[in-house]
Amino acid sequence: MWRHLHLLCLGLFWPLLSMAHPEWKEASCVGVIDEHNIFTLTLKFDVPSYLLGKTPKEAPIAELDELMLVPGKLPQQHVLKLQSFLAQTQISADGTVLPLTLIAFPTVAEIKAQSAKQGEADRYPVLLNAKFQVAIPAGTEKITLRFPPELGAVFANLRRGMEFQTVMAIGAGESSEFVIGEPHFSLGNFLKEGFNHVIPEGWDHCLFMMAMFLGAASLGQALTRSLIFTVGHSITLSLVALGAVGHVTGWIEPIIAFTIGVGAVLAYQGNASERSMLLVPATFGLVHGLGFAAAVTDKLSSWQNASLVQVLIGFNLGVELAQVSVILALALIVRVIWRTGTVPLRARQMLCFGIAAIGFSVMLSRIWELISGR
Repeated sequence: MWRHLHLLCLGLFWPLLSMAHPEWKEASCVGVIDEHNIFTLTLKFDVPSYLLGKTPKEAPIAELDELMLVPGKLPQQHVLKLQSFLAQTQISADGTVLPLTLIAFPTVAEIKAQSAKQGEADRYPVLLNAKFQVAIPAGTEKITLRFPPELGAVFANLRRGMEFQTVMAIGAGESSEFVIGEPHFSLGNFLKEGFNHVIPEGWDHCLFMMAMFLGAASLGQALTRSLIFTVGHSITLSLVALGAVGHVTGWIEPIIAFTIGVGAVLAYQGNASERSMLLVPATFGLVHGLGFAAAVTDKLSSWQNASLVQVLIGFNLGVELAQVSVILALALIVRVIWRTGTVPLRARQMLCFGIAAIGFSVMLSRIWELISGR
């Protein structure tokens, strides 16, 4: 009878024992950059749940007890997760990952002592500090922080003297940026920005370049069309940057996809006049310029701190270099295809058909997203 009663009680209370502790706490971090550009971070987190590989909210008490009470379990997990902590904690300066120096990490003895000090009823969570440092290169504009996802959300208070301070919540497995300096503007920066907006970010822009190349009579004509296209989009981008054109809405995206489809159809037909061969890229360039402006809306305010001439020359030159790269790469691919014995006209039409299908499909998809509010 007592045995059955014991099993009944265990069955009733086991779900409660398996639940995470109701007093779980989020991790927090305080980071300070001193006058020598040394970034010191003190991270306070629930150590036992991290050693289990679970967030404090998800760690069951039964598993925490097993970790703390089974002989040898805690030291074993401590060694494994310490290495994981070092591997998954990343501090980057302007995109470059920096080497970390671990100053302190909770020891097995400290974990057990703190849990015992809290008493049987409040043995979890066990909040202790890890401390590490990293040297920040001079001239760094922004620092990116990433912590192990097992910590859950980390609430961070970061500052550099009295100049820059921010409070942020860094989601589990996510990265967050801490801006510590004014952006440095140069012609090279904007050139890189323009190039990146085509390669690798602007796959749809690359498709349009492919359509223009396939519709050209020669490589020289394709490069000329690319230049005219760049002049077109530089005009509208300039107008938006100067405030002459208002906010560009999301409807520009399906229109851009439409130009890809139309450009491919015109290339498929292959009977465009010399005048239209120049007029089409100029017109479509004006449209794509609005798309560029919409894509960099969040950066326009900071760009105002630089010379507008510098912005437009650098950005558009970067775009043009990327376009030329796409055209030359496609010319090489086409040359290889021709050598396989494939009929040039047939191959060109098949490529145009594929680009047109993608362009119109993307157009419909973007329209649907705008209508449905996704």
